[in-house]
Amino acid sequence: MALKDGNYEVIAKVYNGEELPLIVKVENGKLTAIQSKEKLADTNLNKAVIDTLSHEISRTQSLGVDAVSGASYSSAGIISAVKDVVVKAGGEITDSEIQTSGTPKYDAAERTNTEDYSNWKEVPEKIIDEIDTDLVIVGSGIAGLAAAVQAGELGLKTTVLEKNSFVAGNAGGVEGIFGINTKMQKAAGITTEPEKIIAKEMELAQYRVDGSFWTDLVYNSSKNIDWLVKNGVQLTKVNDYSGICQFPTFHWFKDGVAASGYVPYMKKQADKYGVKFMLDTPAYSIIYDGKRVKGVYAKSKDCFIKVNAKATIFATGGVGHNAKLIAKQGWKTKNIKFLSMPSNTGDGYQMARAVGAKDMLLESPEFMDNYIQALPTNRLTKMAPETMIAGGGPEIWVNQNGRRIANENISSYNMLYQHMPIKSTQVTYTIFNKEIWDQCAKVALLKEPDPDEILENAVKKNRGNSLYKADTIEGLAKAVNIPADTLVETVQRYNEFCHNSRDEEFNKEKQCLVPIEKGPFYIGRLDNSNLVGLGGIGENNNFEVIDEDFNTIPGLYAAGADSTMQYRDVYTITLGGSACAHSVNSGRHAAMNAKKYMEKL
Repeated sequence: MALKDGNYEVIAKVYNGEELPLIVKVENGKLTAIQSKEKLADTNLNKAVIDTLSHEISRTQSLGVDAVSGASYSSAGIISAVKDVVVKAGGEITDSEIQTSGTPKYDAAERTNTEDYSNWKEVPEKIIDEIDTDLVIVGSGIAGLAAAVQAGELGLKTTVLEKNSFVAGNAGGVEGIFGINTKMQKAAGITTEPEKIIAKEMELAQYRVDGSFWTDLVYNSSKNIDWLVKNGVQLTKVNDYSGICQFPTFHWFKDGVAASGYVPYMKKQADKYGVKFMLDTPAYSIIYDGKRVKGVYAKSKDCFIKVNAKATIFATGGVGHNAKLIAKQGWKTKNIKFLSMPSNTGDGYQMARAVGAKDMLLESPEFMDNYIQALPTNRLTKMAPETMIAGGGPEIWVNQNGRRIANENISSYNMLYQHMPIKSTQVTYTIFNKEIWDQCAKVALLKEPDPDEILENAVKKNRGNSLYKADTIEGLAKAVNIPADTLVETVQRYNEFCHNSRDEEFNKEKQCLVPIEKGPFYIGRLDNSNLVGLGGIGENNNFEVIDEDFNTIPGLYAAGADSTMQYRDVYTITLGGSACAHSVNSGRHAAMNAKKYMEKL
């Protein structure tokens, strides 16, 4: 049956519940195009998915097409939306499932064995091609692109392997970059003393880091930003990250995201230098002769490619989407909500460990927030009532015994502190009443849908048995099976603190001491959502990978989220954009130092 011609508007539900408005075109009775109603950057994940599926669906006139690598959720959402259009246009659905070309999709996380990484240096059986290059870079996010452009400038023959069907990596969610005493700051009349920033970061890290990593990053930051601008990167303003940072050092990318202001320009420069990008081609294992690293084996759709390289840079985006590696750090993963790129499965970390790299994973931070499973999870990175109620403030946080565990307003010091106390409990709950919920809704930036409807629907559906409502505190205790006497005493004592304007347990700020006396009352289980994992691979100041004795592993470098020696346990977002600045700095200098290494071969 021919479809009725027209331009059909439809909403696709993509990754993290995001709504993506589409126009599906039908001409001469056939599906001819899928387009976004919004202007999307060329490197935007959703644009890559739309363009790929539009081509395949219009070519085959079937919805039984392959999911786009690294974007199965978005692929499924767009396929479902096109299915609705077919029905609206008078067609029938006979083939609506996303197919896998008869072979399973490659899932690197399934290969994870936290006790033995030797499979990450195995030689594949079916090798059909061999490539020779000076430098191979694994990953094409912020760090990978910085390394690629720098390598191109240095005249190195460079190959970039990318697991996904597009470049960008974690850049889709990166808003800006740290820099000090830059031209933009000077133009805005902003002056900052570098030593004060370094001292503050050392204090926040409890002096557990080698401060020379901070010294290098801070003093290179201005030169790195000048270099980015020279290569076309678009920065629009500099401030204190809208009040989150302690210093006005946050440089915003065009449109507030690196996918618009960074990735397309850096990719263009890398192409100009002749850098070879191999998409849909993850690194499978590392080539190591016992003395030095000589490249990697890469996996294409149905075979393997040997990539011989004089030097190798891992920039695979960290471990943020690998539950086994996150559990190794001590985090509870049963109810974890992944907001990270599905491709961030710690491939670089595992290959580096396979050849004896120093293991920094247990001390490396995850970029985590709290969330309540029953509440909507499609706005976890936004200032919405459901994120504020989980992130802390006037609420009470209690453990499995009904005891308070921390100053619930610690997010005001560092928004990522909120997830730290949870690691030390069997389970953590947040207690609030309707008045506190209304207070969060009043100051939230997102006002729709109606906050009251959000809360009541969440209690009614109670996804994950994570949110309960009661008229008494005893009722809350009974709902989650914690000692009622203890919880009642905890709340009563807390209310006394509020009336006396003094928190005698954790010194919570007076403005957040709001008594919880009037019902209805609510109790929600706090779980973690994870945006990205930072670090894991030990390295020196040249971004050379090191072993447990601090000896270099010749030919191997790490950059970006694979290597963050300047952090311990928690990302100090009080210096906003420092992870992005590190990605650029490490990518650039890894390439520079790799060339010096090659010259000695």
